Amino acid sequence: MFGKLLTDRWLYLLICVACLLVFAPVVFFDFQSGWDDGWAVKNSYTILGFTPTNLKYVFTNFHYGQYSPISQVIYMGIYSVFGFNPAVFHLYPLLLHIANSCLVLLFIRRISSKFACIDTARKVAFLTALLFAIHPLQVESVAWISASKIPLYTLFTLLAMITYIKYVETGKIRYYTGVYVLFICSYGCKEQTIVFPFILALLDIILSRSALVFGEKTGFQTAGRQSWGFLLLEKLPFLLFALFAGLLMYVHQNETAKEVWTGYPFSQRLVFACYSLADYFGKTVFPVNLLYLYPFPMKPGQELPVHFLIYPVLVLGLLAFLIKAIKRTHWQAVFGLLFFLINLILVLHVIAMSRAAIVADRYVTSTLPPWGCFSWHHGIV
Repeated sequence: MFGKLLTDRWLYLLICVACLLVFAPVVFFDFQSGWDDGWAVKNSYTILGFTPTNLKYVFTNFHYGQYSPISQVIYMGIYSVFGFNPAVFHLYPLLLHIANSCLVLLFIRRISSKFACIDTARKVAFLTALLFAIHPLQVESVAWISASKIPLYTLFTLLAMITYIKYVETGKIRYYTGVYVLFICSYGCKEQTIVFPFILALLDIILSRSALVFGEKTGFQTAGRQSWGFLLLEKLPFLLFALFAGLLMYVHQNETAKEVWTGYPFSQRLVFACYSLADYFGKTVFPVNLLYLYPFPMKPGQELPVHFLIYPVLVLGLLAFLIKAIKRTHWQAVFGLLFFLINLILVLHVIAMSRAAIVADRYVTSTLPPWGCFSWHHGIV
């Protein structure tokens, strides 16, 4: 019935309308001069424009410890045409979010069609994209101009995953090359994308390319399973670039990270990681009490609050659920949880990074695409 009533064209239109209904007011906002907009957007790079010298600095320097040249080039382009018009700068991340929501619909439909009929795949994809489009955790990355690099890197990542599916289907090298180029572009927006090779490994499992397979039915015409050696060799260019980019990021953020983390021993950081993971998971399912800033629970050198010790237990419970889902081959739960974990691993504080907040809503943006699959797993669809 669902498929007969709504064509794919109408589904995409409904997703666009949902985004506009929820986030259209952002175009009336101003710059946040007291926060990052002052140095991330309204900076000398933006004003100097597309000169060879300025472009060289944009692509070869870490600005305030962050590397986001593609975002900066887009700011330069907007400024060169519209000046510092806040409405246009706010419209930019809104359009990115609309595009990402449509790409989520496409991506989840391609994945879910591997295990379900066309009508069910369409319903799962629509619910997933709708959840992604209107989820309250999206507010920070859509409404805050400085955070627009997150939906931008999400855009390139989604395009890379969709292109990878096309590569798996056809085996054509041009799609493989396209995935690699999109991966590099994604890194040019946000350093968090260095985990992408592990996302590809997860897709290999879902697409039945590895020895680990979820489910029995397949809608993908591939050459069959590949050996671990072949899959590793195939991912080697991605791994090498991720390693290089990760080391580069660590070198440029190391001093700032030391300032933030001095006084927090590794044992406390592990507890912080468990708290962050539990908090991100909880706010994804129940997005309440959202704040613009989540400070650390105590100052460096102070004792950890006793109630924080409950979070390692909660994480162990989450891992137990994941193991149970793997044993029962519930691919929806496994895919959603692993996608969630992989995309958050860099912001969980196990590795000391220059982050002054224990959690941030905007970091969950890239983890949301597969979560609607749980609606299918739990029988809602």
